[in-house]
Amino acid sequence: MPERIATPQLKYRTAPEVVAEYIRDAIYRNELLPGQQLQQEELAIKFGISRIPVRDALRQLQGEGLVDLYPNRGAFVSNPGVEELREVFELRILLETYALKLAVPNFTKQEFELCSSLLTHLESVANRADWSRIDQAFHAALYAPCKQSRTLTLIDNLRGSVNRFYFLYLSPESYGPDCLREHRQILKACQKRDAEAAAGFLEAHLRRSLAEVESVSASGQQ
Repeated sequence: MPERIATPQLKYRTAPEVVAEYIRDAIYRNELLPGQQLQQEELAIKFGISRIPVRDALRQLQGEGLVDLYPNRGAFVSNPGVEELREVFELRILLETYALKLAVPNFTKQEFELCSSLLTHLESVANRADWSRIDQAFHAALYAPCKQSRTLTLIDNLRGSVNRFYFLYLSPESYGPDCLREHRQILKACQKRDAEAAAGFLEAHLRRSLAEVESVSASGQQ
């Protein structure tokens, strides 16, 4: 029988939110691997809830591209191919450069300071989990001043669908120095209020990330 999750986690959030977060984190950390089946009954027992909120959580994760649902077969951790990954990154480029262009004129001093602080923090990180978390926080801080909530939600979902490939194949030692250099270029352009330059640096950054993810994903699927 699966280990029971403490029920206080449900106090301030809905059951589907808690279950979705648990599965999402397990996928990001590769505790749940691409193609692995998710047992709804086991998850219901683990959280001490019915299967209905579990199904709701899985549908939410399906919308984020993390889970595939098949009639009469069940739920599986998604295993996107190279073409799907390329599509996700092309969408990220469109949405993230759009958000950044809107954000640049709206940045406050405090928002610039937050971005700088996150970059400084990122320089000292040496493990995948912390790197991914702070890197995501930096990108979120870059786009937040655009004040487009739906766009930001879409960006977050698209980013989540590829995050686990960084955990699985890459390390801060291998891609960290280039990422930090590119992050500084983006932030410096934002500080100069040069939206076009910032978007150009961001697109180059995302395309380099795509090339790395394509390479490791293709080799992993051979």
